[in-house]
Amino acid sequence: MRLVVVMFIAGCSMCAQEFSHNTEPRVAHKVEPAYTKDALDAKIEGEVVLTLMIGADGVPSEIKVVRGLGKGLDGKAVECLQRWRFIPATDHGEPVATRGTVEMSFRLPPGSKSK
Repeated sequence: MRLVVVMFIAGCSMCAQEFSHNTEPRVAHKVEPAYTKDALDAKIEGEVVLTLMIGADGVPSEIKVVRGLGKGLDGKAVECLQRWRFIPATDHGEPVATRGTVEMSFRLPPGSKSK
């Protein structure tokens, strides 16, 4: 009976180590998006959904709008995301490029909703 228990514990230990070799990308530097005058005048709020490639160097590229808001906010979201920097994903401790999705929120400044 002891042999079975020891083998089971060793098997679980190896599984945990295997998963710990890979990490997801994380945001290292984030910039908030700016509103356009047209979007402020139209009182538009919401999210712009973007896809991107995060390079092994943490620099975003291949940014595409999946769901936009219009009135210039889509372009502002892309410009903003180009300035973000990431801690890249890793595979067995080595930085790797990976695809990702970002939701960029646009909320009207306080007081601008009542006008």
